Amino acid sequence: MSKGFRLSNHVKALLLVLLLPVFALAEKVISGQVLSSSDQTPVASATVMIKGTKIGTSTGLDGKFSIRAKEGDVLVITGIGISREEVVVGSENDMYIKVATNSKNLNEVVITATGIKKESKRLGYAIQTIDASTLTQAREPDPVNSLKGNAAGLEVNINSEIGHAPDVIIRGENDINDRPMFVVDGVPISSDTYNINPDDIETFTVLKGPNAAALYGFQGKNGAIIITTKKGARGKKGVVVDFNSSTMFNKGFIALPKYNDQYGPGDNGKYAYGGGGSSPASYFGTGAVGVGLNDYDYDVWGPQFRGQLIPQYDGAYDPTKSYTTTFADGTTYTGHVAPTPWLARGTDNLKKFIQTGLLTANSISVSSSTEKTDLRLSIGDTYQKGIVPNTQLNNGNFSASVVQRFNKKFTATAYFNYSRQSSPNVPDVSYGPNSIIYNIIIWGGADWAMSDMKNYWQPGKTGIQQKYEEYYRYNNPYFMSYEWLRGHTQNNEYGYVSLNYKLNDNLDIQFRPSMTTYDMFNSEKLPYSADVYGRELRQGDYREDRRSLFESNSDLQVRYHQNDLLGFLDLQALGGGTVRNLNFNSGFESTNYLNVPGIYSFSNSLNPLTGSSFHSSMLVLSAYYSVDLGYKSYINANITGRVDKSSSLPSNAGSYFYPSFNLATVVSDYVNLPTVISFLKIR
Repeated sequence: MSKGFRLSNHVKALLLVLLLPVFALAEKVISGQVLSSSDQTPVASATVMIKGTKIGTSTGLDGKFSIRAKEGDVLVITGIGISREEVVVGSENDMYIKVATNSKNLNEVVITATGIKKESKRLGYAIQTIDASTLTQAREPDPVNSLKGNAAGLEVNINSEIGHAPDVIIRGENDINDRPMFVVDGVPISSDTYNINPDDIETFTVLKGPNAAALYGFQGKNGAIIITTKKGARGKKGVVVDFNSSTMFNKGFIALPKYNDQYGPGDNGKYAYGGGGSSPASYFGTGAVGVGLNDYDYDVWGPQFRGQLIPQYDGAYDPTKSYTTTFADGTTYTGHVAPTPWLARGTDNLKKFIQTGLLTANSISVSSSTEKTDLRLSIGDTYQKGIVPNTQLNNGNFSASVVQRFNKKFTATAYFNYSRQSSPNVPDVSYGPNSIIYNIIIWGGADWAMSDMKNYWQPGKTGIQQKYEEYYRYNNPYFMSYEWLRGHTQNNEYGYVSLNYKLNDNLDIQFRPSMTTYDMFNSEKLPYSADVYGRELRQGDYREDRRSLFESNSDLQVRYHQNDLLGFLDLQALGGGTVRNLNFNSGFESTNYLNVPGIYSFSNSLNPLTGSSFHSSMLVLSAYYSVDLGYKSYINANITGRVDKSSSLPSNAGSYFYPSFNLATVVSDYVNLPTVISFLKIR
């Protein structure tokens, strides 16, 4: 007779509580198809995103898609010619989503180069406008990061370093100089996009390729991203106060590469720690060189971890005692460090080192619109705590805009933005001993435990010698975070005044002077015993890097438009000129090793100071034109041209001409097409 096994009700309840989140959060592959609600035809090239994330895909020609999501997620479907649709993921694995067509989407007016408004369907080049309000639900430290996955042909490579702008590529150009320009309300800016409050942005418009941005000359040869800011209360009466607050946590890397945790440091299966330094008693003077066997500048192909006794960093050093270690090939090593068990105690060192990051963003705006005036003021603050300990960035922002309509003919617009970035310490993830990643997983073995490195000074040598597993090339991660400090401060200002006078119903003139400027200060405190390429004596340094830029653009533009000219022709034309003036200054100064450890001052330099300075200026005179000709709304031709004369080029080749021509026709406006084709455009 066998006895049954029965769980108590308390145990059942406990198991249910523990397992419920596992089932609830389980992801699954969702297969679906997006169909037109009017005729059930497939909708191709629609974007399918998981709301509040950067996870998304697009539909194929048959309207089908596949995406990993979990029950309760919200799928957001958007695209050209369709209305936005949101669908909640349920228990089913197959979804059929119906969307309504939206002809208004196809006839929308968009902002093009130099701030010109045009009807999107008549453009002969690629352009895409993104509503910024849909991008602020999942916050990013830089607003441009939010464009990732939201514009066709736009690649946004988000930089993991705090305070660094993303790498933006349009249509696959990969050279570092092949990057698009950024334009705010028609005005080019030279500072980074960290200084823009996401809540101040109305839309992003991506001009793809040289044809779209030809009116910007050589600055727009790789396309442009136009940022249109909010003005006034957007049709609401009275004073409107908006407050936005968000908090986001960052758990670190989505995935880590596989790395060697079966063999420890060393070469050819051999390693023995000799005590560190150029000698057991001295770590400086001629550069630290290991005195053991393969215990400096090694590869991670030493002895296999089997628990055998090997001299290593946690062994006691006693010059009066000698210890002999025998390796697998029979060779031996004799030294003064007591052998300890050779174990892989650091298999997850990087995961144990990084912390949960934090991003908090708060902004408040006050806006008002009347018949004569649009006014908007906003203040924003963003705080970012990095996943690397003791790293953070503060970013404060203030902006003000006013639109004054003096009468039916004269309108003035003014805009100003100020931001300040500051950080006591930003991480360095470049290649070299100054990089956390470099030290922990690229050249660091699994023989050392991260917990052993928290007290990063050697006993009796605080401020002079760090504690680590070796003393030739690499550095203690905690020592790097709390002693090797890289301060950063940057002030950004940009603004413009736009004066527009309407001479008659068809002709107006605009004068728009603008400026963009920044000043930046970076400092680096390199402590005693820190190693970096070129400073092998490890005697510390202090460095300062100062940079400033000022750019002004004065633009004059005359615009004319006339419909039904000669009874069949629509004409839109403009001509203009720009004066661009740019000045850049930089200065770098550094000690040549420190005389006294821990005193970070130029007066504490052991040897004469080193440094450099740089100044450049450029004047660019430009003239441009654009002509749009439309034949009874059937076909539209656009011709543009721009001449730039630059002081930075040789006098005999100082000017260049940038022409463009494009033709577009919306066939579906005048040809009866099959019902499966709702919109057809040839350009």
